[in-house]
Amino acid sequence: MGSYSPRHLKRESKVLNKVGRRSLAVAAAGAVVVPLAGMENASAAPSAGLAQAGSVQAAGHLQAAGGLSTAVRIGPTVQYGSRGAAVKTVQRKVGGLAVDGIFGPRTKAKVKSFQRSHRLAIDGIVGRHTWTALGGYSSTPTTKPKPAPKSNSSIVSTALGLRGTPYRWGGTTPAGFDCSGFTQYVYRQAGKSIPRTASAQAAAATRVSNPRPGDLIFWGSPAYHNGIYLGNGKMIAARTPGTVVSVQNLWGNHYFARI
Repeated sequence: MGSYSPRHLKRESKVLNKVGRRSLAVAAAGAVVVPLAGMENASAAPSAGLAQAGSVQAAGHLQAAGGLSTAVRIGPTVQYGSRGAAVKTVQRKVGGLAVDGIFGPRTKAKVKSFQRSHRLAIDGIVGRHTWTALGGYSSTPTTKPKPAPKSNSSIVSTALGLRGTPYRWGGTTPAGFDCSGFTQYVYRQAGKSIPRTASAQAAAATRVSNPRPGDLIFWGSPAYHNGIYLGNGKMIAARTPGTVVSVQNLWGNHYFARI
C-alpha cells in the first residue's frame, strides 16, 4: 500500500512551501540590496582608488569623484641632477630660484621645503603628488609682452632739422655730411648705433617691404648711397658734392631696410 497523508496535512505542506520560497526570494534580494555593515568601505573604496590611479597614468591628469577632470597635468618625475623644461617649471612654481632648468642643491632644498609645508613626503623628488600640490605641469613659460617698438619720429624730426647742412665728403657732423655720415649722425641722436659706411649700414640692417618713416633707403649692392625715408615717396639725404641736406623724391632702383 502507498503511504497515506491526511488531506489537511497536504494543504498545510503546500502553504509552507509557498511561504518558504517567498521568504528565500526576499532574503536573497535583501542580500544584494542591503550589504552587510562595513562591506562598502572594504570593497568599493579600493576599486575607486585603482580607477583614479589608472586615470592619472592614461590621461596625464587627476580625476575627481564622478569622473570630472580637475585638469591637473602631471609632469615627468624630476629630481637632483635632472635638467630641462620640467625643472624650469618646478623652479618657477616653488619660487626664489634662478630658472635655469638645472635641478641642483638649491632646487632640491626648495622642493623639500615646499613638500614639508604641504605635508608631503619630504624626499626632494617631484613626482605625482608634488606636481598636484604645485598645481600641475606646464612646460610653456609665461611670456612677458614685448614692448612696443620705439617710434621713429625722433629720427625724422632730427633729420628734418638738419636741412641745409652742406655736403662734405667724409663728413659726420653738422658742419658737413656725406650720405652715410648723415644717417649715422641722425640715428646716434635717437640712441641707435649704426656703422659708418653705406655698405656696412645695409649689411647691418634688415630689408623690409613695408617701410615706415625713419627707415633707411639704399642704392646698390653693396650699397653706395643711402638716405632716410620720410614716407609718401619722399626721403632726406646728403646726396652729392655741391648740394645740401634736403628732402627729395625717391628715384632709381632702391630698397628699404630697418635697424
